[in-house]
This record gives sequence, structure tokens and C-alpha cells, in this order.
Amino acid sequence: MDVNASQMDYVLPNELVDGMITAGGKKSNVSIKNLLLRGFYSGAILGLATCLAITVGIQSGMPFLGSVLFPFGFASIVLFGMELVTGNFALLPMATWAGKSTWRATFRNWTWVWIGNFIGCALVALLISISLTSGWSVDPVAGGKGWPAIAAKIAAVNELNVVTKYQDLGSTGFFLAFLRGLIANWLVCLGVTMALVSKSVPGKLLACWLPITAFQTMGMEHIVVNMFLHTAGPLLGSGVSFGQVIIWNYIPVTLGNIVGGMVFIGMLFYSTHRTKMGNVLPTIHDEKLERELAAELGAR
Repeated sequence: MDVNASQMDYVLPNELVDGMITAGGKKSNVSIKNLLLRGFYSGAILGLATCLAITVGIQSGMPFLGSVLFPFGFASIVLFGMELVTGNFALLPMATWAGKSTWRATFRNWTWVWIGNFIGCALVALLISISLTSGWSVDPVAGGKGWPAIAAKIAAVNELNVVTKYQDLGSTGFFLAFLRGLIANWLVCLGVTMALVSKSVPGKLLACWLPITAFQTMGMEHIVVNMFLHTAGPLLGSGVSFGQVIIWNYIPVTLGNIVGGMVFIGMLFYSTHRTKMGNVLPTIHDEKLERELAAELGAR
């Protein structure tokens, strides 16, 4: 039986890339209000997911279990069509290269979504810090499995991933933060792109879950996750200043995330699957596919 590929639970790579380009063009015109609101949601849910991963890792004694549960935040962003700056690092350049956006619009999107992501993470960091310390009445304490131990772990990760791993190594540390940011967003954008290949919710969840678990397990650097960790850490008494966070983590990790998403996902997929040939895509217009891609990528 001849079944059109667009009617199956699978999006062909050239259909996927054309849909991403179209959605990217629409995203470049999303209002600042919606960029901030959708960015806020994404930052907040990733902050909660990060806290969950740390909590489960400490309470179970198996950090990998926390990494396995962590991707629920990313999955909700994909399903709800919210704005995550790291995903946009791949998507908006594709639309720009195809002539459906501009670099000015691209940087506008990146800037406002970055800010929205940060606001969401910062609010969750504040709320979680108050919760873990019972309103600042209990100090973080390493060891054990209670809230003080979780608070101590967050503070320790903040110091480790700013001072020990990067600042203490100088220029080498800056490069390592950039490199780990590159690898992280390569995997994150791979997960989001894989989710778009399926039209079913179970297919999307399974596809995005594995790359996200991989980046978390490998200890790579994702700027939005770091927004939570490196805001909560100082609030919980890590002793790391926000200036140190910006120079030794936020700047190199953001740059690495840009390269990882734009080059290793956006440029690669665009170069190999983007075509101007009119007979490549099915002649039957798949409105459902177009609407689905647009919704998943927040282009409403």
C-alpha cells in the first residue's frame, strides 16, 4: 500500500529543515513580550528540573538517576512551544541563511530570550534557596540526604564550575568552558531536532530524552541550566561573586552554546538537506505538519 511519508509518524529530513526555516522566520517577528514570557517559562522549568536532578542524585546515591529524570523540563519546552535561547542558536541562523530573517532580528531574539531565561532561572533560584534553607534559618551542610545537603551541593557545584574548573586555569579554563558549552548545545539541539522528526508525543519524548540525558550525565555546560546553578549558589553561600560567574562561565558557555547549536546542528542540517529544487518535497501540502512544526518551535 502506498502511504505518503507525510501521513506517517515521521518527518522527512528535508521537510523538517524547511519547516524549521519557516518557523525560524516567524520566530524572528515574535513580540518582546512573548519572547520574555516564553523564555521565562523555559528558564523556570529548567531550574526546577536541575534541582530535581540534584535532589534525586543525593537521595538515591545515584547521580545518573537524576540525569535520567532531568529531561522532563526540556520535553515540556518542546511540547509547549516555549523559547529556549540554546535552541534558537540553531534555528534562527537557518532562517537567516534562507533569507527569511536577518542577523539583526536573530540577535534581537537571542537577547530577549536569554533575558527571559535568566529571569525564570533567577526566580526559581531564589525560591529554591529560601525553601532549602527554611527561610535562611538553616545553613547548607554537606553530607546526609536532607535539604541542607542539597543546598550544600548546589553551592559546591557553583564554586566548582566557576572557580575550580575555569578561573583557576586562566585562559585554558575559559577555553574549556567554551568547549563544554559547545558539546552541551550540540547534544541539546540534537535532542530538540530529533523530537521534531516524530509526530507522536511518545516518539518526541523518547527522541529528545536521550541526548539531553547524555549532556547532563557528561557534565557539559548549558547556559540556561547554569543560570539557575550560578544564581542559587551565591544565594546559598558559595562565596562566588556574580562577576566571576559572568566572566568564567556565562560568557564562554554562551559562546560555546552558540557555536555548538549554530554550526553542528543548524549549519550541518541546512547544508545537507536544504534545497531549492521544487520537486524534492511532496506535492501534497501537509498543513498539519506545518502547524505542528510552527507550534513546537514557538512560532505562533
